[in-house]
This record gives sequence, structure tokens and C-alpha cells, in this order.
Amino acid sequence: MTFTEVIPIIDALPRADKFKLMKFILAKLAKEEDMVSVHQDTSDSRNRDALWDIVGMAEGEDAKVARHHDKYLYGAE
Repeated sequence: MTFTEVIPIIDALPRADKFKLMKFILAKLAKEEDMVSVHQDTSDSRNRDALWDIVGMAEGEDAKVARHHDKYLYGAE
């Protein structure tokens, strides 16, 4: 299967499954490169929730973004 054939399949996945796929791919790449995971938190809740892997990836100085993140991400008011 080619990359262009895979894209529509990925697009059709639910959002949570897309995050799981990203985590899986990054883990495989890290293993291939003999890299150690940056997030080695031993907290049970963080080990179960894949979203913790993206915490802290973005940076910014505008508190407005933090307050209105749902609006910017999902168009929700």
C-alpha cells in the first residue's frame, strides 16, 4: 500500500485514533533509532492517556489562547 493510499484511511479515523496512530509511529521510530522516550512519567493516569504525550509541545505567550483554546481548535464558543 502506498502513502497516497493510506492518507484517506487516516483521514477517516476518529480524532482519538489519529493520536494513537501518531504515538505508535513515534514509538516505532524512537525504537528504531534507539531513542529513549522523553516522557517517562510513572504516574498511572499519564501512562494510560496518550494525550499527555503532546502536553507542552506548543509554546506561546498569549493567555488568550489558553482561555479560548476550544474556540481556536474546534470553533466552539
